[in-house]
Amino acid sequence: MHGYSGTMSNLTALSRLIRLPLSAMVALSALSGALASDLQVPWTILWAVAWGIFLLSASCSVLNQVQERFTDALMRRTCRRPLACGELTANTGTAIGVILGSGGLIILFVTTGGATTLLGLVATGWYLLIYTPLKRLSSLAVIAGTPCGALPPLIGWMAAGGDPLDPRPLTLVLLMVLWQVPHYWLLALPDRDELRRVGFKVLPEKLSRHQLLNISHFWILGMVTATLLLPPMHLVQRPLLQGLIAGLAISFAVWATRTHRKALFVEKTAGRLRIGLHLYLGLVLGTILLNGLLTRLAF
Repeated sequence: MHGYSGTMSNLTALSRLIRLPLSAMVALSALSGALASDLQVPWTILWAVAWGIFLLSASCSVLNQVQERFTDALMRRTCRRPLACGELTANTGTAIGVILGSGGLIILFVTTGGATTLLGLVATGWYLLIYTPLKRLSSLAVIAGTPCGALPPLIGWMAAGGDPLDPRPLTLVLLMVLWQVPHYWLLALPDRDELRRVGFKVLPEKLSRHQLLNISHFWILGMVTATLLLPPMHLVQRPLLQGLIAGLAISFAVWATRTHRKALFVEKTAGRLRIGLHLYLGLVLGTILLNGLLTRLAF
């Protein structure tokens, strides 16, 4: 029993360290970009894209926690992270992050080439060297950080042999950009006072909580609009799945609007919308994946 408890505790700590749900979502977006190309991509390339991007995202998470371990320890939402609570030392965290990132870059380079590897390195460097320090300087850091999450679908598209100048992958890039901003704002809203106290300026000071919630709602509607571009851009070709995408977009827009209008407690509403955003993006990316897999099996 003690062994089982210890194993579960270690797995929970690992999940927090690499931010498993977010890293998995980033990998899913890259895989969606590869399958949306409508090209006959070898399974090895798809495997490499998924694991390479997952490892890079996990590396960013670990190294980011090394950078912010002292401020993480001062906030309720982050104080249980392994580096913040002292379960891992900074040197160990750095070593883990470097190993994960190197593994991701090696996988991408060996299987997909230099261009995608370079983009992966750029996304990682941007996250750690630009976005993370900027969080202490300006609320624009959230906007400036969007390339980190927007590049994985493009990396997947290029790994599959797609033209990077093709406008179709830019629709996926746009979708990810419009998802990231409200996702972070809704995550940070309940912790606004703590973030301010430890020195982060990720939320605009002159806007109230309700105003930020209102602006997040407009970003969500923009994301829904970008989702509706997927069928006409031929990123989803099968009629049934096109209808599913349209139904998801309209249903989510209606639900988000009703949830926003009934907001009595900003923190509770922000939490519901954030969970809804995760589920929504997962379903949209899953639909793109299903479309790509069915297209492959049809040949």
